[in-house]
This record gives sequence, structure tokens and C-alpha cells, in this order.
Amino acid sequence: MITIIGNTVSPYVRKVLVILGMKGLDFEIDPITPFYGNDDFAKISPVRRIPVLIDGDAVVNDSSVIAQYLEEKYPAPSILPATPEARAQARWLEEFADSRLGDAFVWKGFGAVVVAPAVFGTPRDIDAFKRHLESDVADICDYLESLTPAAGYLTGAFGLADISVAVMFSAMRYARWTPDPARWPKLVAWLARAEAHPAMSGPREWSDALIKTHPKDQRAKAKEIGLKVTERSYFTATPRRGPMTVIG
Repeated sequence: MITIIGNTVSPYVRKVLVILGMKGLDFEIDPITPFYGNDDFAKISPVRRIPVLIDGDAVVNDSSVIAQYLEEKYPAPSILPATPEARAQARWLEEFADSRLGDAFVWKGFGAVVVAPAVFGTPRDIDAFKRHLESDVADICDYLESLTPAAGYLTGAFGLADISVAVMFSAMRYARWTPDPARWPKLVAWLARAEAHPAMSGPREWSDALIKTHPKDQRAKAKEIGLKVTERSYFTATPRRGPMTVIG
């Protein structure tokens, strides 16, 4: 069985879980965050990132590499569109989501106003967050609005591009921000379509449950909501902070 190391609250982990669901692949999960990863976690994730996928003897790091691995090993149904042009656009939007949205939504958004205060006791700077909304976040939404179709999905059928971008918006929702439908109508309508896809619903529900649960209780909560949890865990009760402690 495939094993996923990483918490469902992470959009990078959730991207992988949606892909697993689309491909009908069973998995078990150790729902840790990298902040609570022990020394053994660093052995399988040298840069202390989640998710990590373990499939037999294969240990695969980074959500984009994992997505490629799953597409190559389990090609049907495909998460990529049919033409080279559309596939290139899907891969670009995944990269844009991982890097640009990851920085603006996960770190400067969710990380700054939710994770850092809750885990490390860092004071919230609400004024800085508001400035961030009107600069980086607005720029991202403007760009996505410019390329979002009036109907359907980003590169044709629902797939990698939609998953990679849509999962990032939950980070901002946890930071109590959602895009304004009057300002970005096509983006908001597309996001609703993407989040309504059956493959998205389970991982989103798991994330919504674990975000409300203290890290030390998340394994129990994961079992309670029906996830298959690993026997072994890389969890440690003491959070770690450093330049290599990131999510990706």
C-alpha cells in the first residue's frame, strides 16, 4: 500500500491525495507537519518537507515529483490533458501554484497569521497581512482571472492544473480570506467548480477536521474521520523551526 507522510492541512499533501483519489489508489497516512517531524523524518525528507510518498522501495519527495511518479506508474485515468500545448500549460500552472501561491498563500498568508502564532507564539501583524492582500494576493488573483475560462476547467478536463491551484486557496480560507466574486468573478466561479469535484471533497473535509485539532491529537482525529493511519509515526511533540522546515 502507498504511504503518505504529511498532514492533510498542507495544500501540497492535499494535491497528492486528490490525485490518489482520482486514480483510485488506496493509501495510508502519517498526518504530521514538518514542524513536528522527528530525526527519522529528516532521513526520508532531507529538506524536512511534506509530502513524502513511500511505494514499496520507492521513497519520493516533493508534491510535483510525486504527481509525476503517480502519473507514470499509474497512468489511467490521466491527470494531464491530451495535447502537448495543454500539458505544458498544466505543468506551468502547477509550478505557479507550488511557488508563487505557495509563497503568498501558504507562507505570507496562512503561515504568518495562523501557523507562526499558533505554533511558535509569533505576534500577528494584521496590518502587514492587509497590505499583503492588496499586493501579492491581488496580483495573483488578477493573473488567474485573466486566464480562467468562463466555463469548465483550466486546461480542459479537470486535472493537475485545477488541483494544484485550487488546493492553495484553502490556506487563505484558514487565514479568513476568500476572493471577492465582484472583483474576480471567473476565478471564484472556477474555484467553486473545482472544489465541487468529487476527488476534492474528501481531502478538503479531512483538512477542515485536522485544522481544528492540536497536532498531538491529529493521528487520533485522522482515524476518527476514517483515514487509514500508519502504525509508525514520524511525529515529535517538540516543534522545530528553521530555514529547512518547509512544506512543498
